[in-house]
Parts: sequence; C-alpha cells; structure tokens
Amino acid sequence: MEVGGHIRIKKINITKSNYLMHIIASMGDKITSNEVDIFISNFLSYNIINKTEARLLKVATSDNVLNVPQDMKDSLRANIFKNMILNLVED
Repeated sequence: MEVGGHIRIKKINITKSNYLMHIIASMGDKITSNEVDIFISNFLSYNIINKTEARLLKVATSDNVLNVPQDMKDSLRANIFKNMILNLVED
C-alpha cells in the first residue's frame, strides 16, 4: 500500500513586533542574567535592536542594579526585561 503526501516549506516574514511579542509570550516568570545576555545577543544578530538599546537592556537587568534578595532577582529581572522589550514593539 502506498501512502502519498507532501511537505510544504514556506518562508514567512516575521515582523520585529511579532518576534518580540513571541519572545515575551514564551518567556517564563524568571530569567537569569545569562539568559538575558543570550536574548540580547540574538536581538543584535537579527537587527531587532541596536547597540545602545542592547546596553540599556543589559544594564537595567544586571545584578548590580537589582538590589533585592537573590531569590527575587530572576523574577524582577524577567518583569523589567519583558516591559522593556514591550516598549520596543511598534504599533
């Protein structure tokens, strides 16, 4: 018995806003400093943000700025990072 079928591969053009909203939606309630660095590196690679925006994201989510107990840092970092990314989304 033969089974037929096909696979269709289609390139979709994703907008900056869709990409950022996907990142926000897929991010958990906590994020480490290392994970932020990876996101920022990816954003730069895909030209989603510029170097100035990358520096601001990095500084705002660094352990030096998050003056809360260690067990709260990753959730506070996630909130700050998500809100900053949300402000990069274009209407």
